[in-house]
Amino acid sequence: MRIDTPMRRWMHQAGHVARAIYSGRTANSGRLLLGVAAAFCTIVGIYDVLTITLFLSGGPLIGPQRWVLFPDFLVFHAAARAFFEGNLSIIYDFSAFVAYENRIYVDRFPSPVGFRPFLYPPVWLLLILPVALLGVAAAYGAFMAATAAISYVLIGRSDIYGWLAVITSPAALWTMISGQNAFLTIGLFYGGMGLLTRSPAAAGILLGILSYKPQLWILVPVALVAGRHWRALAFAIGTALGLSLLSLLVFGFDFWIRFFEMTREASSPEIVNMMFRDVSIYMTTILAAARILGVPPDVAGVLHVVGALAGCALVWFGFRRYPHSNERTAVLAAGTLLLTPYLVNYDMLLLMPAAIAIFRRRVTSRIYPLELLFFFCLWLVPNVGVRFNIYQMPIFPIFVVGFAYLAFVTLRGVNQETSPCWPFKA
Repeated sequence: MRIDTPMRRWMHQAGHVARAIYSGRTANSGRLLLGVAAAFCTIVGIYDVLTITLFLSGGPLIGPQRWVLFPDFLVFHAAARAFFEGNLSIIYDFSAFVAYENRIYVDRFPSPVGFRPFLYPPVWLLLILPVALLGVAAAYGAFMAATAAISYVLIGRSDIYGWLAVITSPAALWTMISGQNAFLTIGLFYGGMGLLTRSPAAAGILLGILSYKPQLWILVPVALVAGRHWRALAFAIGTALGLSLLSLLVFGFDFWIRFFEMTREASSPEIVNMMFRDVSIYMTTILAAARILGVPPDVAGVLHVVGALAGCALVWFGFRRYPHSNERTAVLAAGTLLLTPYLVNYDMLLLMPAAIAIFRRRVTSRIYPLELLFFFCLWLVPNVGVRFNIYQMPIFPIFVVGFAYLAFVTLRGVNQETSPCWPFKA
């Protein structure tokens, strides 16, 4: 005689759900998976919030450790201060700028820094000038709050729970630890893409502002051309040119000349090797993975070009052949991370809204067990991938390439009706 125990009933239900997940036959399995994913993101989010709170308050560290508080924001703050102090000429001078940082932040660096350049175009300096009006700690808090608020206004209001998951993800944790601008980036990127069909002019303006980060913007015009979004393209290019002209008026022609000279110097083998020496454990690209594995630089460059061309092709075909949708935007996000050779783990935040959109789409149609494991690891890889890089087992590109493939397959699989415009709705 079989005894019907609670454990037996639970195992029977678990088996039924597993079969339903594999076959994709029931709506209940999709709702269950969405609930499990929400609980998982909540737990990770609470951990991340506690981690950054302890990190900034000087409490016991329970997560990633950095030798100095928000080091990337210090670069932004130093560049803005240099402008107001009349030291504009040092910003794109590697040695002079790091000497300036060591002097003004002597109380924040445990030891002098060796390589902390300002690698952004003058447009970004124009946008961050107000941070110099506050002390560095207050400026950091205002900057992070403002960029998070912008991302909420542009993409979070349509789905507060999805936005909360993204803004407390491991990639967001690293954004806070570094003091980076990734919250603003995702707001402009997904906000702009979401408005493409409803308000092309507004979409173009948002995407044009994103030009402050050229490595994450370069595929945007390609996508707009492929998708024949001519009005949005015109506004994007016009906005980018307008901001460039404004920065030219504020900083002068010579400053732009020094910027281009700096970019040429930054691509030299000496500077590239210095960059890999200092930040390779945080880097996510195919080029970085190959270098970590000991592949000769020339061969590593060829491998990255292959991945970049594949990403460009996915974006072109995705925008040329398919209508506006969340899935198509996800392909652009993945292609962007494949194209750029120098990205670090907080840049993975660009994938997180897309990951939510693709996950929701998959669980409402058909999702396989290994995909669940993939999404689980993708969410955590901005944190754990650093540890794998330290032990010379780079896994970041596996998840970028895997997500690019999954996003494109999902795009092809959806019907030809346009999906909801906003990034968190499936």
